[in-house]
Amino acid sequence: MPLPERQRLILKEVVDRYIRLREPVSSRMILEDYGLAVSSATVRNDMNDLERQGYIVKPYSSSGRIPTEKGYRFFVEWLLDLSELAKKEHFDIVETFEARVLDMGEAMRHAAFLLGSMTHYAAFVIPPRLEAARLERVVLARMSDRTAFLVIVSDTGIVEQGLIPLESATTEDEIEGMMRTINRTLRGASLEEVRRMATAEEATEDWHERPERQALDIVTRLLETRMSPRGVVDGLLHLLDALQDLIPQEAMARFSSLSRTIQDEEALPRALETARAGRRGIVVNISDLSLEGFEHWSVVSCDYGPHNGVLGVIAPLWMDYGRAMSAVTFVAGRLEALLVAARSRGRERSAHAA
Repeated sequence: MPLPERQRLILKEVVDRYIRLREPVSSRMILEDYGLAVSSATVRNDMNDLERQGYIVKPYSSSGRIPTEKGYRFFVEWLLDLSELAKKEHFDIVETFEARVLDMGEAMRHAAFLLGSMTHYAAFVIPPRLEAARLERVVLARMSDRTAFLVIVSDTGIVEQGLIPLESATTEDEIEGMMRTINRTLRGASLEEVRRMATAEEATEDWHERPERQALDIVTRLLETRMSPRGVVDGLLHLLDALQDLIPQEAMARFSSLSRTIQDEEALPRALETARAGRRGIVVNISDLSLEGFEHWSVVSCDYGPHNGVLGVIAPLWMDYGRAMSAVTFVAGRLEALLVAARSRGRERSAHAA
């Protein structure tokens, strides 16, 4: 029998936290970290049910829980379902229109976690270049006189969403007018073109009404924050295990230097763009990635489409290259299939709308 939704969320969090921190997980940790809007007693009861069903276990009487083999199998099956567009937990449902669209940020986090778990190395996922992505639609929903909910959807999924303040009181009709005008004028434009539209002289004729100009300014400001190709990194702690044969001081020095460099969210994407030099498929850099702190590390990377995203793993020079290349190729293919499917559905929606 399928697990109830809340128990599925709790089980995912138990497995995720245990893999990352290697310590038993308590109900208090679940409430603090996951933010479930239920009582601690409810979480304890759900964890007791999961234990009775064999998904988690207490290593000793007064401890939190750790996953069993059954719990790990559930978690892996969930990760491998990334390409199933019907899975609600992987996609945001935008209430103002019927079809589901891909949440790119969520897909990147899942892909990075999957790749790190498969290889036991540090994994990274860098998003596709948004400059080349095409605007599919903008969705605006009025929440109050001076607040609206905005969703910007590209051909690769949701680019940005959230509540936005409005300069003046706005009616439902004005909100709908903004949305229709933006979608009619900008659908199919690249996001870079949309981002520059607010300051382009030729835009003034089409955007002469204040509500439409205000909506375009809001869209532009949101896009400005997303044009830098910042990625997701997962599994850095795996590298400490990989360095365990070194003298502890040397291991920590290498790990700390690498960690400091990765904290610069734009450094790794820039270095990979230079190292790959437009090449497709697998590229391996052995201690020659032009980043401080990467002198003792190898990087296996692969592009995925559309719009040339990059993912890969970071590991010591003695990494298992065969396993790393196989895992990177597999996850890149899964993520690309996910994006292509989302784009195909977007084109179908656009064709129906036309």
